[in-house]
Amino acid sequence: MTRRKKPFPFFLWHRRLGLAALVLVFILSITGIMLNHTESLKLDEAPVESDLILNWYGINPRGEAINFSVDHFWISQWDQQLFFNGKSFFTHKEIIKGIVRHQDIIAIALETSVLLIDMYGEIIELIPVKTHAAISHIGFINNKIALLDSLSNFYLSDTQLTHWQQQNHLATQWASPTALTDAQRSALKQAYRGLSLNLERVVLDLHSGRIFNDRWGVYIMDASALLMMLLGISGLWIWWLRKLKMSKKKHFQKHH
Repeated sequence: MTRRKKPFPFFLWHRRLGLAALVLVFILSITGIMLNHTESLKLDEAPVESDLILNWYGINPRGEAINFSVDHFWISQWDQQLFFNGKSFFTHKEIIKGIVRHQDIIAIALETSVLLIDMYGEIIELIPVKTHAAISHIGFINNKIALLDSLSNFYLSDTQLTHWQQQNHLATQWASPTALTDAQRSALKQAYRGLSLNLERVVLDLHSGRIFNDRWGVYIMDASALLMMLLGISGLWIWWLRKLKMSKKKHFQKHH
């Protein structure tokens, strides 16, 4: 009994290379089509809301949010992002110390300045305040805004809320932090994460391979390109081998 010859290794390698490259080629093709139509698809305007993708990118606020409320307004800070009723409106590295309302203006105390916004969360002005130490509290008294620094120095604003002067202490009710509800915390987290990532960034990272890793992810897509080249070469080689085999078979049949 004659032993059957094993298939030529190129056939096996061609099949394996094709299977290995299939997924990557699909990713490259689909993301490439999407990137060609970025404007019409509005990828740069589509925030990513998937917890799975946001967790993959490690986009999570650190620590706990700080929150202050006045009337039906609530101002929060998570990391360096400030939120007005759950919507981001300002970024600042200083920590929020409290808020007060003066007619149609909300004054937000930061460590070295006071941020004034209107009832819609629009920024009016960021006013630096000269104090002996970092601001620790903000309050409202006699139609003026009072500040207290970490050394217990007392400052009172003018009626236009543009300048503060150090004065003797007056009895003042200082703003205190308020607890966030579960719904508010969830809204803040979603708003924070949604600011950081859009669909265009994800598609670009998929196309380049950086979604897998910033350093070596691109080599995965480079490997897919090399696999396609090898598939083309091995395909041509298989075709050439078959052509030679058929030629030899015809030659054998012709002379026998």
